[in-house]
Amino acid sequence: IICTNPLVSLPNARLVEEAMKKARFVVVQDISTNSISCEYADVVLPAAGWAEKEGTMTNSDRRISHLSKIKEAPGEAKSDIEILCHFAKNMGYKGFDFNSVADIFAEHARLTKGTKIDISGLSHERLISGGTTQWPYPTGAKQGTERLFTDNQFYTPDGRAKINAPAPENLSDAPTDDFPLILTTGRIRDQWHTMTKTAKVSRLRQHISDSFVEIHPEDALTYAIEPNEIVELTTPHGNARIKAKITDEIKQGTIFVPMHWGKIAGSDLLRANNLTSSRIDAQSKEPDFKFTKVSIQRYRKPAEKIVVIGAGDAAFKFVSTLREFKSEDEIHVFSDESDPFYNRILLPDFMFGSKTWKDLQKISQEELEKLSLILHTKNRIHKIDSLRKIVTDAHGVEHQYDKLVLATGSKATISSSIDMNIPGLFSVRSKRDAERIVDYIQPGDSVVLVGAGLLGIEMAGALNEKDISIHMINRVGRLMNRQLDKISAEILQDIMVESGVNLYQNDEVETILQNNDQSLTVILKSGHKIDCKSVIVAIGISPNTELARNTGIVLQRGVVVNDVLQTNDPSIFAIGEIAEHNDTLYGISIVAEEQAVVAARHLCGDVSANFLGSTNLNILKYPGLELCTIGISESPKNDKSYEEIIFVDRASRYYKKCIIHNNVMVGAILLGDKIEFPEFKDLIKQKTELSEKRKQLLRNGKAVKPVIGRLVCSCNNVGDGNLWEEIDNKTVNFEKLCLATGAGTGCGSCRPEVKAILVARLKYNMANKPKPASPVIGKLVCKCRKVGEGNLLIEIEKNRSIGYDELCELTNAATGCGKCKPEIETFLQSQKESIAV
Repeated sequence: IICTNPLVSLPNARLVEEAMKKARFVVVQDISTNSISCEYADVVLPAAGWAEKEGTMTNSDRRISHLSKIKEAPGEAKSDIEILCHFAKNMGYKGFDFNSVADIFAEHARLTKGTKIDISGLSHERLISGGTTQWPYPTGAKQGTERLFTDNQFYTPDGRAKINAPAPENLSDAPTDDFPLILTTGRIRDQWHTMTKTAKVSRLRQHISDSFVEIHPEDALTYAIEPNEIVELTTPHGNARIKAKITDEIKQGTIFVPMHWGKIAGSDLLRANNLTSSRIDAQSKEPDFKFTKVSIQRYRKPAEKIVVIGAGDAAFKFVSTLREFKSEDEIHVFSDESDPFYNRILLPDFMFGSKTWKDLQKISQEELEKLSLILHTKNRIHKIDSLRKIVTDAHGVEHQYDKLVLATGSKATISSSIDMNIPGLFSVRSKRDAERIVDYIQPGDSVVLVGAGLLGIEMAGALNEKDISIHMINRVGRLMNRQLDKISAEILQDIMVESGVNLYQNDEVETILQNNDQSLTVILKSGHKIDCKSVIVAIGISPNTELARNTGIVLQRGVVVNDVLQTNDPSIFAIGEIAEHNDTLYGISIVAEEQAVVAARHLCGDVSANFLGSTNLNILKYPGLELCTIGISESPKNDKSYEEIIFVDRASRYYKKCIIHNNVMVGAILLGDKIEFPEFKDLIKQKTELSEKRKQLLRNGKAVKPVIGRLVCSCNNVGDGNLWEEIDNKTVNFEKLCLATGAGTGCGSCRPEVKAILVARLKYNMANKPKPASPVIGKLVCKCRKVGEGNLLIEIEKNRSIGYDELCELTNAATGCGKCKPEIETFLQSQKESIAV
């Protein structure tokens, strides 16, 4: 297999795959081992790339160019012709003893002599000296043939042109009752070569991220398909499962699927060529990719019992995403706390009064009930029996599961030198921890903070606001040493010292003594002694993997998962702080939510869902300071392929730094303001090539947009007024609202509040939107707004896929007392059923 990939380019792909499996001996010659054909190869031969070999190229206007070698091929890679000649000679074939690629071209040119594509007058020397040339170029020619058929003689037996008119209708695969639609496949803009090349260019890959099937609105209505719904496509040759894209740009009765997506996380259900026919044109031998009969229907997976262990950020996002997909699964959530689904990131703010408990709750009781969960609070799972698919809770009760999701989060790391049983010692991982600290510490007390990472410094800021004397112990000589470089850490240190924090750098706890008056004395290894009321330990976190031990699940630092967050046991998934993906543990809320969405989509049948890693980011909440880091904070030592762009003003406490590697931003530190945060985060996460954009980094001159109203997102300084303004400008999609304003794109803690603001503002706008008076048509339905059945019917006929909320907004119905809501819903449903019939 040379210069092609049959598992991508041939129709009826599953048949091709079976043939590859059965082939007795397969040799694949390719530039990359990522080719799916390599999975079935007995031998893989490394081939040189286009810049690593000399040769010629002919483009679509018959122009032949000489290509020079730019660089040597790596390792044992050779050009295609070197490989072929080497094998031919070793197998005893004569005529392959060429001295150069020019000799091979010369033989090729001689073979064309007297044909319609005669290039017998061309050579490498002529192409190098004279430049590109159009064929034909016969012996003795002075120049190439710019235009063919100028003598009006064509390549037919009688020399005359033949006009082959297509048939009025293609019936090569006529639709039937079982397969009533026509499938056509093709390429989409920016994604060529079935993404074997363009998928490596981030800018092109971002054009369209997921596969889709285009379907006309009338066909969507006929088959009860909604936008972005997962649908099943079936032909006599195979099946696929893809998201629906409803558009009137496709002809009614026809659907379109792009051919660029292959296997994802082991599934081939996005592959368009599962569906296409092996039928070929008798003359050209081209396969008929463009006409296959097909059926389409909504995908509904069988209902399962899903058990979720944990009730933090990842668990909440997982269960809410499942319900967004209209999952009919029975969902059980186990939590050893009495309060599920709250925001742990905001615990320091809750402890010292800037946030209420309601601010930390991710969902109201009313919304929680709509999720139809079976909650087991204050009930810890003690055992997993993966063979029997059973978990045992704290009361000894066994619970069967079809799928198990581990979202157990992490616990505080505690040094062996610290006895947490001493009264006055605390860690902060739960609401209960926060409440104990609030009850214990009073203004005027002295507190020792062990650890100078993100949590420790945020705790210092919160305590400082309450007039508490703070002593911070840092085992190394740099604050937030994993997130900051030397300069940014020094500026942060200056700010903290000025605010009254006593820092002990390059030191650690030797022991902690309890005094007779219940006070504590912390003795450091340096000999320093600190008298205090309490000690808060914040030296890091460790994933809660104890439950997963002895279950057969593969563990390293965390629970090892694949691209769909699945463990080596196909029935068990892990998300959040315990999930180790490609040797990486992510300890941040927003990545936990990304993983939860992928796992939920996968379980709902969306095979396009996959987690390919994320970007570590850290946003420090400290009074009077804006600081965030994205990606790496320092370039690897002695690696000149990394570049740094830096702007620093120590006097103004202002520092910005970008790290670039191979034309891609891989890290950034923003101290002083975070205006570039959303843009830099996206550039780093998407690995977007910078090109000319690098000239604008840290030079964009953007002014910091003022916060309007009450602060909602402290990461990006977004107020509720900023959100209202964007919503009033017709941004009504939640994710688009977050992208437009920056809210919820940092640590993610404000996302539930942003969503609540969106819903409330839309309701407000609907209730207060002025409606022009119109006559009542038909039976009066809404007395408050004077709307009749005829007024409703007009809007339903205009848009046959209209929803209840949209119908009320357009007609102003049910925006008064609301008593007519049931009658309107019934009327809408009856009209939709009538239209379908």
